[in-house]
Amino acid sequence: MVAFWLRYTVSVQGMEDLIESDLDEAARFAAGLVPDVVAALDHLVPTLGDSANRSALRRYHTYVESAARTLVALPSVSASTSLSPAVLYSLLQPEFVRLPWVAPSEDGIGVLTVLIDRVRGLVSGTPQQCIRARTGLDEHYLSWFAQAIGDIEFERQSATPLRRAMTTLDLTSGAMAELMGVSRQSVDKWLAGGPPPDRLAKIGAIVKIADILRYRLREGMPPIVARRQAVAYGDRSMLDLIASDEHEWLLADIEDMFDYSTVA
Repeated sequence: MVAFWLRYTVSVQGMEDLIESDLDEAARFAAGLVPDVVAALDHLVPTLGDSANRSALRRYHTYVESAARTLVALPSVSASTSLSPAVLYSLLQPEFVRLPWVAPSEDGIGVLTVLIDRVRGLVSGTPQQCIRARTGLDEHYLSWFAQAIGDIEFERQSATPLRRAMTTLDLTSGAMAELMGVSRQSVDKWLAGGPPPDRLAKIGAIVKIADILRYRLREGMPPIVARRQAVAYGDRSMLDLIASDEHEWLLADIEDMFDYSTVA
């Protein structure tokens, strides 16, 4: 571990250092900011192509997210490199899946190099250098990996079942309040501290409905389907039925519609 720390004794000072330096030099500098992340990825990245271990994927996502947040928070002197950290991080998120497969080396510094390459491109338009995928990669595994990382990101953004359902159905606190017959402030309190016992049954049904729609429909379709009026529902939508406290009947109908008993 001492040898590792000595490899990266020079630390990047600002965003301009990442942009103006040679890519390999910028990666070495940046590694001084996140040596623990680079060390962890050294052990993890070589296993990603051979493992379907979700625990390993969660660790990978956590490590890369930590490095990304550190990089986007670097101070910037020039107005041309002054994208807000939140915006820059959101632009980097879709790239998390690609990093290990185009890394110049199959270790932590390799992944960090690609991450910096992406930052440089987003901030200053620097031509991307890490674009060639490794040969011999299983396309089916890469597709699964991308989906798994997407699920992990979704889980992190939706820490509670209620939040998950609201995210899936694109419901604001006010919209959820209308479904539940309460105030928006009540929903905000539930998100922070959990709903009261007398609301759990209905919320549980909403969560199950949202989960079925999310896993059974194409991405982006659950909010549309939930708001679409249907003849079978008396020209009402799923959200209308929930607001009318017909959620249990709706859940049973959706389970039957998608043959939910066959889902593993």
